[in-house]
Amino acid sequence: MTDILQDAGDIPAYRSSSQSRAQSTRLRLRELDGLRGWAAFSVLLFHSIWQTFGENFPMLRNGWTAGLIDGPLDVSVFFVVSGAALSAPFFSGGGGDYILSAALRRYIRLTTPIVATVLLLVAAERCGFVRLGEAAQFAPGLTAIAGETGLSFAQALKWSLSNVYTKPSEWGPVLPFLWTMPWEMVGSLALFVLLACYPSMKRPERSIAIGASFLMLLFPYLAAFLFGALIGKAKLTGALAAPAPGRLALLDSSPAKIIAAATLYALACWTMTAGAVSHVHVILAVAIVALALRWRGPSRFLSESVLSRFLAKISFSLYLVHYVVIVTASSAAITLIGDRLSLPLALAISAATILLSIVAAMLFAPVERFAHAASRRFAVLVLG
Repeated sequence: MTDILQDAGDIPAYRSSSQSRAQSTRLRLRELDGLRGWAAFSVLLFHSIWQTFGENFPMLRNGWTAGLIDGPLDVSVFFVVSGAALSAPFFSGGGGDYILSAALRRYIRLTTPIVATVLLLVAAERCGFVRLGEAAQFAPGLTAIAGETGLSFAQALKWSLSNVYTKPSEWGPVLPFLWTMPWEMVGSLALFVLLACYPSMKRPERSIAIGASFLMLLFPYLAAFLFGALIGKAKLTGALAAPAPGRLALLDSSPAKIIAAATLYALACWTMTAGAVSHVHVILAVAIVALALRWRGPSRFLSESVLSRFLAKISFSLYLVHYVVIVTASSAAITLIGDRLSLPLALAISAATILLSIVAAMLFAPVERFAHAASRRFAVLVLG
C-alpha cells in the first residue's frame, strides 16, 4: 500500500500524493468529527439529566430544551456521520486499498474500547462501587438504563467481543447504551460492500439514493449510512457548498437557513416529547448533517473551534465511559442524599456527572490510541 493511513478521531483518512486532496479530506473530517463530538455530549446530557432525574422533576423533560438533549436523534446523527466519514477516503481516491484496510480495522477499532469499558464496569461492580440499584429507589428514571450485573469476567469478555454486535440482550445488556453497535457494525460493512461496487455502477449516486430510500422502510438506521455517504460525496466534491440555482438561491440566505435550523430544532423537541419512531429520527439527522456542512458558520465552528475539536477527540470515549460514571459516582451521590433529593441537588449531581464523564473520557485516551494503533497494524499485517 503506497498510501499512508492517518486517523482523525474515529475516522480514517488517506494521505495521498495529492496534498490538496488530503487537505480537503482532513477539513471535512474535522467538521464531521466536531458534529459527532457534540452529538456525544448531547447523549451525555440526555442520560444525566432527562433520563436520570426526569421522573423526579418533570420540568427537566420540558419541550423547550428537549431538542438539545435528544438522545435517540443523536444516535441517528452518529450513523449519518459514520456513513459520510467512512466513505470520504474512498471518494478522495483511496480506492480498493482503503476499503480493505478500513474493513479489516473496523472490528478492532470499535471493540478494543468496548472491552476496556465493560471490564472496567465489571471490576467496579466487584469492588462494590456500582450503586445503580440503590440509587434507582430515589431516582426511578435510572431503571430504564440499568445494565445486567453479576456477570463473570469471562461472560463480560464474551459479550464485549461478540454479543455486543450479534445478541446484545443476552444476559441482559451489560452496557445498555451499546444497543447501537449491531447497527454500527452492519452499517459499516454494508457501506464498504457498496463502495466496492461503486466503480461498476452506471449511475452510482442515483443507485445509492434509491437503495437508501427502500432501506428507510425496514431498516432506517442502515439507510442512514447510505444517506451519509451521499452527503460525504457531495461535500467532498463541492456540490454541497455550490450556490443554489435561480430562485432557489433564496434558500442559501442566512434568514432561510436560520428558519430551517429553527424548524429542525422544533421537530427535534417534538420527537423527544412525542416518542417518534426511528424513521423520523433518521430523516431529521440527514437534514441536520447536510445543513451543518452546507452552512459556512456552523461548519467552521464544528471544524475549527477549540471546544468542537476537544469534543471530537473524546467523542467515542465519552459515549462509553459516561455510563460507568452514572452507575458509580452519580448513583452513590443519589443514594447518599436519598429522600432529601431536590431539584438543585439533582442539577448539581448532573453537572458533576458531566464533568466526571469528560475527565474519565480524557483518561481513556490511551485506550483509544491503542485501538487505533492495533487496528492499523492488523490491517498492515494482513495486507502487507
